[in-house]
Amino acid sequence: MTRHELKTWPQYFAAVRSGKKRFEIRRNDREFKVGDVLVLREFDPEQDVYTGQTEERQITFLLSEEDYGVIHGFVAIGFGDVVHHPSAAEDHPLTAAELAEWHETAAANAALRGEEARRVSKSYVATNMSVAADRHGAVAALAESDAAFHAAAARIIRKG
Repeated sequence: MTRHELKTWPQYFAAVRSGKKRFEIRRNDREFKVGDVLVLREFDPEQDVYTGQTEERQITFLLSEEDYGVIHGFVAIGFGDVVHHPSAAEDHPLTAAELAEWHETAAANAALRGEEARRVSKSYVATNMSVAADRHGAVAALAESDAAFHAAAARIIRKG
């Protein structure tokens, strides 16, 4: 998981903080991935300074230039609250059951990503857009591999 620090102007920062804005439209100049964390840093353009206020959100969905309606070179980023790994709480030791549950959730999420990528890939095949179909097919294969890994890890932990 990568953390991306992004400059955010006050009116947009306020909308994110209030929960009204749950997306970003950004230049696709980074390797944004579902699961990455956005660190939105409020920036005052009139003063040309950061205010010190930050909000963190986790990427839950990406709509890239290969998808419909997104300008070449940009990406639409859907985000939600940051999901912390169960071991993040220092005062709460991680149990095997909690770790297995975390792996099961990660497996389910990866499987959903794989299904969606396969669906999009098939839609591109139907419209003779083979490059986009291949890209989404590769994303689906990686998500399916990720799902299998997490499912296997959960099974191993539960047997332990």
